[in-house]
Amino acid sequence: MLARLLGAEGYGIYAYAYALVTLIAIPVQSGLAELMMRETARGMAEGRPELVRGVWQWMGRVVVLLLGVFVLLVGPVLVIWQGGLASISGQTMAWALVVLLFFGLGSLPGAALRGLGRVVLGLVPEYVVGPGLLLVLVGGVALVAREVLSPVVAMALHAGALLIAFGVGLRLWWRERPEAVRQVRPCVETRGWLASGLIFGLMSGFAVVNSQAGTVLLGMFAEPEAVGVFRVALQVAALASFALQAVNLVVAPRFAELYAQGEMAKLERLAVGSARAVFAFNVVLTVGFVGVGRFFFEQVFGKEFAAAYGPLLVLLVGQMVNSAVGSVGYLLSMTGHERETAQGMAVAAVVNVVLGLALIPWWGIYGASVATAVAMGVWNGILWWRVRKRLQIESWAFYRETELSEQ
Repeated sequence: MLARLLGAEGYGIYAYAYALVTLIAIPVQSGLAELMMRETARGMAEGRPELVRGVWQWMGRVVVLLLGVFVLLVGPVLVIWQGGLASISGQTMAWALVVLLFFGLGSLPGAALRGLGRVVLGLVPEYVVGPGLLLVLVGGVALVAREVLSPVVAMALHAGALLIAFGVGLRLWWRERPEAVRQVRPCVETRGWLASGLIFGLMSGFAVVNSQAGTVLLGMFAEPEAVGVFRVALQVAALASFALQAVNLVVAPRFAELYAQGEMAKLERLAVGSARAVFAFNVVLTVGFVGVGRFFFEQVFGKEFAAAYGPLLVLLVGQMVNSAVGSVGYLLSMTGHERETAQGMAVAAVVNVVLGLALIPWWGIYGASVATAVAMGVWNGILWWRVRKRLQIESWAFYRETELSEQ
């Protein structure tokens, strides 16, 4: 909808501001939500409600501190660099900082709920209320006064939607807190959580680099129209991993629970079974995009976005590898092997940036697509090998499951 209403140039400004602020704010996007989910699931599985309450309090303070430091110290520099508040790019960047603020805070209630096993409720604020409200707000403005819709207004509406979603998440978390957690004194394991938090921070940072590097590097060498076209291709390609993302949200706390209980055979069956379902979904969607992708872009986004079809095909190759190996990142990070995940993602991030710098000046959008797809394949290949080595289980979609006791 934003691409259709803002056009390639306007959507390029919006996408570049969002990508740049998330890339530079890697310390804020520190993966603490994933750590909160894992520690919540572990505390409940081990019957330690005091640990659950402690991790909630500790995580909340750390995230607020990181967000405050970034917005107050780095935010003004970003706005000035984009032309200040007198320019459309600068105003869009200012609102992107507000989006980052509520996005960082809004991820915590959902993570806590998923760690408690309230998976559906944990998804509602971040994945239903936020996007749904943004869709309604943008659509409403477009119907009432389309002429006022700009990258600045779109980013402001995004911030408003996330603010409301954060409020909904807090309300659900407050209502669903177990009585045992409410009544105990918190137990804080600062040293262990700091160590794990740093690793999760690196993981999150490398994930941001891999997802946003192409957009940012393309913005350095190309016009906003090219950035908008590539961003649309990237987002459409992400639909191929929709099933993987959905499955990850459900199985991640289950991974932590099964590992804590020593149920490795069940853990392997869950990993392989979920990978098969994800890969099947990916194949169907990929075949559909190969057949009608160009028509899809023209009809949904507009004729100026038809150029996204070629880059989409390149990106879909990386998504096939991504889905075939399953939830390897969560398998490692939810079982205490987050260091392995960070190392694999670091290699992929370096590959992404180096290939991007080498290919984008010559091939433009296609260079960014090749760099992103190759990095995705490297990332998932390394993590799949680490899962086999560290956990002694398989996650490959084509693996024939065997009982671990026979291995």
